[in-house]
Formats: sequence, C-alpha cells, structure tokens
Amino acid sequence: MPADIADEALDFLLARAGLILSDAERTELKTVYAGIAQMAERVRQPRGRMAELAHVYNFTAADVGEDLA
Repeated sequence: MPADIADEALDFLLARAGLILSDAERTELKTVYAGIAQMAERVRQPRGRMAELAHVYNFTAADVGEDLA
C-alpha cells in the first residue's frame, strides 16, 4: 500500500465522489491518506461472526480475520 497519493489520483477520487475541498482540506487529506488506505484494506477482509458482537470479549484473532501466525 503506497504511503502517498498522487495529486492526479486524489483529484480523480474527489471528483468521482463529488467533493470540492479547499487547499487546506486537500493537504490534510493527503497527510492521513496512508491510514485511510490501511483501514480500507482491513475492512475488506472476511471476518468471522464474532467480529461484530460488541458484548463478547473472548473472541480470537481468527474471529476478526487476523492471521494466527
């Protein structure tokens, strides 16, 4: 996962989403891009049913889709 996003790619994604940002907002978005990209990758992973249960505290790494190795 790249730690930075090209201005052209960011422009495309913002236009596709219909967002109009100020220069300050674009700069701030670029600084947090790596974290957002990592989060998006984690969200798109298969998870066990235990991953969504807020009242269960004894789930395993496999339940939330993490490798046991």
